[in-house]
Amino acid sequence: RDREEYNFLIDGWVSKDMPSDFTEYFDLRESASRNTGYNGQRVWRFIHTNLCFQKRLQQEEMGWKRDFNRLVSGMHAVVDCEIIEDIGLSEEGRCEYRRRLRDEPGSILNLYYAYMLTLSAIREVSKGPSFESCAYLGDASIPPLMRALTSDDLLASDSVQSAAASLRAHASSPDFAVWKLRLRTRHLKLIMGCVECNVCKVHGTVLVIGLASTLQVLLGDDGSRDATQPAEERPDPLKLDRVSLGSLVATAAKLSRACATVERFREFDGEDLSQAYFGAPRPHADPS
Repeated sequence: RDREEYNFLIDGWVSKDMPSDFTEYFDLRESASRNTGYNGQRVWRFIHTNLCFQKRLQQEEMGWKRDFNRLVSGMHAVVDCEIIEDIGLSEEGRCEYRRRLRDEPGSILNLYYAYMLTLSAIREVSKGPSFESCAYLGDASIPPLMRALTSDDLLASDSVQSAAASLRAHASSPDFAVWKLRLRTRHLKLIMGCVECNVCKVHGTVLVIGLASTLQVLLGDDGSRDATQPAEERPDPLKLDRVSLGSLVATAAKLSRACATVERFREFDGEDLSQAYFGAPRPHADPS
């Protein structure tokens, strides 16, 4: 528990639980994500039908709405990958892979899309104050790992950077409303409290904070990194607290493992792996 982190912006990208003697804490290494048997269909149905954008999605200027929906879909795909990875390369696993991912429109593409955005955000954060100032609760072994992660060539690859450029281009639309994205990421965090499985809840919360931090880093608090404001009045989007920074890296690690899981099941299912998903980086850089 970090007693110095009691604050968050009331209209920021995510609202976090404050440190408390009555809060349950989990070690993600000991409480690993797995197939717990919990049925979260009602929660996901609510998220996709009530939090994701539904109106005017086909209009060209609404690309920012589609981007948000794709991130949520990518988050859902991570959970599906963690489930089928635990089931294993079996007939049951094959059936679940097909049902949850292969035959679900856009699921795998959106998984890769979310992965590329988080990698781009990590590269951006490495230029900001959070990267060097974070004490990582006194664990001296973490900073060298973080520097190794941010120096990986994959983060600067064209496909990764083009995904971030596309997100920012869509955010330049006159119809873009950044507050609608921030409102949804905050509510997405609250909805994780409705999950009735503690392991699922904590891993879902990490994913939400990680994706919200990705959007903050890439878009800024006003959605455009507005350089017309005086520097002292502009919140620094690259300034992440320990929880947000940790969640961002953990989310990228989850996405990386999920992409690797998809590749294994594609091969197991007899798919032609030479037909790679367009724009998807190969899942070889695991930030875990």
